[in-house]
Amino acid sequence: MRDDARLARIRDQLAAIAPGRWTQVHDGDGCCFLEARTRTGDTLPIVRFDPAASQDEITFVADAPETVRFLLGLVDRAITAVRGREPHHQPARGLPATARKNYAAEAAMLCSEPAFMAFLHERHGLEKPLTEEKVAQRLRGLLGVTSRRDLNDNDDAAERWRVIRGDFDTWKRTGR
Repeated sequence: MRDDARLARIRDQLAAIAPGRWTQVHDGDGCCFLEARTRTGDTLPIVRFDPAASQDEITFVADAPETVRFLLGLVDRAITAVRGREPHHQPARGLPATARKNYAAEAAMLCSEPAFMAFLHERHGLEKPLTEEKVAQRLRGLLGVTSRRDLNDNDDAAERWRVIRGDFDTWKRTGR
């Protein structure tokens, strides 16, 4: 698996468990398990540890979503920094170096495209019926933004958008 595909898969997995807040709980028998907080605020037990598991092992697993978010942020910033130093790096379509791409508009256009809706359904668990509002909501969740406008102001979100758009382009080219 290529690095960019693996990163996209990791991002998808992290988005699928959103909000990804896990809490350690000890039951009356002295056993430890993790509870996940769902999008609706409910808690759901997800992992039960063997009594022989060390506290370090339990904490490592409990902190995994936050650790992955942190590491993805580092990767995003490193990619942005490297791309900024490349002398041959030019924005697409010959735009001046000072011009920024309007990712929000691009995302809005794709959200109305049936192929993009099908892509989000197949690859990112978007449930039917596939409506523009549901597509926009799912996309905001995957990108970790509250508005598509954030794509124009947040470099990390813009990079996540470029990864999703690239995955979509690959998905279309390979015939799904």
